[in-house]
Amino acid sequence: MKKIFFLLMFFALSKIFSQSDTLVRKKDKKLIGYWKGAEFDKRTLIPKLYWTSSRLEDGTYLITFTSVKDCDVKYWNEKGSWWTNNDKIYKLNSRTHVLTVHNYKSTGVGEMFFSVKTSDVKVEKDDEFYFENLIID
Repeated sequence: MKKIFFLLMFFALSKIFSQSDTLVRKKDKKLIGYWKGAEFDKRTLIPKLYWTSSRLEDGTYLITFTSVKDCDVKYWNEKGSWWTNNDKIYKLNSRTHVLTVHNYKSTGVGEMFFSVKTSDVKVEKDDEFYFENLIID
């Protein structure tokens, strides 16, 4: 009887501890559309990286980056799939297979705020963050 009890307890506990949170892949409609953004040098406040991004309803994205440094202009693209869950945006790069996670929040009509810090902790002054503005929805 003890063996059966311990066997049942073993299976029950292994089932409980083997469960993990399931990531629900949603698409927040506020993020769908064509966006533009820029990253600024923190010291000079001069833009050093520009991008346009398109996030489509089918869960794909394309970002075109432009960087300018000492009159040297470089362009490159990134594409992959995206989804949202609990105010976080997940982007899976189709070439590198790297998953990036950012917090996001709408700051007004046609503007989104993204925080590189993936925790729910308040954004501090040294944290990395960026804004995107809607071009076309």
